[in-house]
Amino acid sequence: MLLEISAPPAGFFITSLISLLVIVDPPGNIFSFLALSAGYSPEASRALARRACLFALTVLTVFVFAGRLILIFFGITLAAFQIAGGLILFRIAFDMLEARGHFHRLDTSSSLTAEDYRDIALVPLAVPLLSGPGAISTVLVLTSRSRSLWEDGLIILALVITMLITYIVFRFAEPLLKFLKESGIRLMTRIMGLILAALAVQFVIDGLQAAFPFIQG
Repeated sequence: MLLEISAPPAGFFITSLISLLVIVDPPGNIFSFLALSAGYSPEASRALARRACLFALTVLTVFVFAGRLILIFFGITLAAFQIAGGLILFRIAFDMLEARGHFHRLDTSSSLTAEDYRDIALVPLAVPLLSGPGAISTVLVLTSRSRSLWEDGLIILALVITMLITYIVFRFAEPLLKFLKESGIRLMTRIMGLILAALAVQFVIDGLQAAFPFIQG
């Protein structure tokens, strides 16, 4: 079955990468980045993008290592977290499909000004735009599915690639916005929402099968 817990390393890596790319949604964050970096020189804008991605990578990597400790501390089974995480991600996917809340990027960006924050690379770019509750939940769900340090390493590799792609998108934000236009970015966000919804449902199915083995047949 596609995306099962017992998927080979290559399949697990692809699942991790797609999940993280979809939830971070680099194209959808173009509006917010341009709003916060308005008036910056090209060099300062690149530095801002680099620091934001490094901060987000650090935050999410911490949760890769702390994920199991969090579950153990609260006495949460892996199956329970996969089900809960899948439901949370499905709600986020639905918001992406409807372009509501945090994922209504154009409206959100109009209220963002750099003067409101001490370090905009950390807040709000890294947290919560790039490594918010959805991204953290995704990392924790992936960690709960990991069965070895090797697979933990694959999650981190997927995080590195995701943030590298995000940096490239931010680096070329203005030409990308001109090329994709607002309608194109909204369309991409909805497509990513559909993919995330499918992944979220699979997470729930895997969690249910782990909790109730008799339903697998």
